[in-house]
Amino acid sequence: MEKIKFGILGTAGIAKLRFIPAIRNAKNAEVSAVASRNSEKSRRYAEENGIETAYGSYEELLAQKDIDAVYIPQPNGLHKEWSLKAIAAGKHVLCEKPLAPTPEDCLEMKQAAEAKNVVLMEAFMYRFHPLTEFVISQVHSGALGEIESIQASFTFILADTEDVRWDQKLAGGAVMDVGCYGINASRTFFAEEPAAVSAIAHYRKPGIDDRMGIFARFPSGKQAQIICGFTSDAPIGYTINGTKGWITAYNGFQTGVLNGTITQEISGVRSTFRDSTNEYTRMIEHFSDCVINHKPVRYDATDAARNMAFINAAQKSAENDGEWVKVKEIKS
Repeated sequence: MEKIKFGILGTAGIAKLRFIPAIRNAKNAEVSAVASRNSEKSRRYAEENGIETAYGSYEELLAQKDIDAVYIPQPNGLHKEWSLKAIAAGKHVLCEKPLAPTPEDCLEMKQAAEAKNVVLMEAFMYRFHPLTEFVISQVHSGALGEIESIQASFTFILADTEDVRWDQKLAGGAVMDVGCYGINASRTFFAEEPAAVSAIAHYRKPGIDDRMGIFARFPSGKQAQIICGFTSDAPIGYTINGTKGWITAYNGFQTGVLNGTITQEISGVRSTFRDSTNEYTRMIEHFSDCVINHKPVRYDATDAARNMAFINAAQKSAENDGEWVKVKEIKS
């Protein structure tokens, strides 16, 4: 089977923890190289993770003709810059979430990818897990009745004060890093975009939220309640409520790698499901299949732009003490 050869731009922890182990089990992809701005750091990273080639600059990796695609795990504020440079070099791009800090940035990246005829995708891996797909099916099929609301939570303790997620210049903050999951889940499960958002945040320093609570109302009448933060540790997941029943996902944003569960109750009958499939591997295989067979990705950069419109509205609302903010419409 044909395999897409990936290069990794940067030596971020998420690549070591999740991407590299996942791609080793992918049927149609492999890691061939890693690049860092420090050649010694890149060499050590390659040795530690069994990667064949290390480069001392991102530009050097992008110049390699045998690299088909790049994975970008860099800080949020660098996603656009290096995605565009990779696209200009003719590389397909799998970029960590969020794709870019604004909807306009996401759409600019989409146009660039289309002009170069390369694949661009945001790495929201949870959507590719079989149990997430099951939840989507249950919600959209009407099995839960009329859907009324979702409550989503993603919090953890970020103790390292030097972590890039505390840096405003690098588009840090809790809503950008982990709130984006609950936001994405509400849009994915509801299959519609929010009309308006109200949010309250606590700020570690100007422009950097260490926790945020978000309320959103959708045109259909559905509601979303989203909690995110860097200062407390709690179960990660969501609950979707309908007129016939509910579904709860424990560790629902990393169901496979964190041994999560999906529990549903419909008309008084409760069932619980587990599936150890690695969602990162599934995401990589989907992306690589789209590259090999020239197919559109399931979730394109327009979807990423709509997610950012939601996030930006929450940020604006929080800066104004929770006032309701209309979410910008992003057309196809």
